[in-house]
Amino acid sequence: MQHETIMTEQSHFFRTLEKKQGACLRQAAWTVAQLNPGPVNLLSRKKLAENMLERILPLFEVSEDLNRFAGLKPLYEGINMLDPHYCRRDEAQRMLEKCLGLHDYQRIQLAGAVMHFMDIVKQTDLNTLQLKTTEILTLWWKIFPQSKAWNALKWLWDEGVSVPHSQSGFRAWRRFSRGSLADPENILETHPKEWLAICEEQNDFATAFEADRMAAAFSGDGRHAGLVGVCGVMPDCENCELSSECLWCAADTNSVKLKIAEKIQRNLISAKDMPELMRWLLTSNPEEDKALEHSLNPDTPLKDWSRIRLRSLEEKQPLGSELVLRLVALRELCRNYGIEKLKPQDQFNSSRDIFKHFQQQLSQQKQEQFIIVLLDNKHRYLAEEDVSKGILNKSLVHPREVFASAIEHRAAAMICIHNHPSGDPEPSKEDLRITERLVEVGKLVGIPVLDHVIVGHESYTSFADKGIL
Repeated sequence: MQHETIMTEQSHFFRTLEKKQGACLRQAAWTVAQLNPGPVNLLSRKKLAENMLERILPLFEVSEDLNRFAGLKPLYEGINMLDPHYCRRDEAQRMLEKCLGLHDYQRIQLAGAVMHFMDIVKQTDLNTLQLKTTEILTLWWKIFPQSKAWNALKWLWDEGVSVPHSQSGFRAWRRFSRGSLADPENILETHPKEWLAICEEQNDFATAFEADRMAAAFSGDGRHAGLVGVCGVMPDCENCELSSECLWCAADTNSVKLKIAEKIQRNLISAKDMPELMRWLLTSNPEEDKALEHSLNPDTPLKDWSRIRLRSLEEKQPLGSELVLRLVALRELCRNYGIEKLKPQDQFNSSRDIFKHFQQQLSQQKQEQFIIVLLDNKHRYLAEEDVSKGILNKSLVHPREVFASAIEHRAAAMICIHNHPSGDPEPSKEDLRITERLVEVGKLVGIPVLDHVIVGHESYTSFADKGIL
């Protein structure tokens, strides 16, 4: 019964893809090149073994300093000398014991990889037609770490074996046929074995490989060659010809508990998702995830992470962790995203325009920051200058520093802006004295101060609006 369900799902996807986009995708240069690879019948054992080792050694975290010339020479030479018909595991282990720089776990993993490779050579003589059978692919998957099963298929493709290998094509199929993404923590859902079976069972393309390549083109694998796939990482459902029959588009997202990656793709991120989103962005290992577990909550937005809070989190990190650096970088990225840069000829029409432009930049600063915006004779934007940062006083905001830049830019007028870290934008006596002094100097040099805006957390004060300028 389950087999019949899969047959119906995969047939519907490929039949719809062929009917609505097949002709267009086949005409693309990328698809033509993918479907007509150069003929390769027998592979060189020496070259294949060396290329395989180059691909899997980093996956077993073998140091980059170890290679075929330093440390691993016995492995590279021995794998070509072993007899695939009579090779024993103890032979492979002795070969690896001669290598320098490997620890015991790496030797065990590599000994297993060597034995599986010998078995593949014995069963196929490295004929490309036999190398892609399900039985042999199972051996290839044993050579690669379990979480890197797709890497094995992509590597085989690089070596000239025309096996289906599009992980993004599989993702597009799941969206269309299941209405959801595979669970990244469920190896049964993410393993490519299911995708190979789906491609083999379909009847709408000549071969499983052609079905894979057409799905790949549809899902954006050819984007580097100018072939825009509508079902990529961020699906363009509005412009997809398959959307009317797609379960992803038809899903009722209000009744489903979606994972964070799916929420991003569906543009459903809200304020309550921020802790989960931050954890998803920042964690790369269990120790970091555990440290973040009690630190992230909806009541502590990213902009409220103080230096003290960051230092507290840093103390819980393993040595060498860059989690706190990534958190600060994320905060700066978000802060800068909300800052729209002014362009020449731009104009402020009111004090509220000034506040809206500088609120994101200034409202959460822990120090006072004094900025001037320089304008031309039509009061259009010329330049923006940070004059000072710190406790605002006459020595810090000296007319010499303020007007030097204005004179250099040949400004005809200026606007002054600064923030109150307390959040209260009411002018202090010092604010009034500084503004009065700048206005007097402006009159003397012919560069009038049109306004002084104080930015608070949620509100502002305009000296011009209050008539105290």
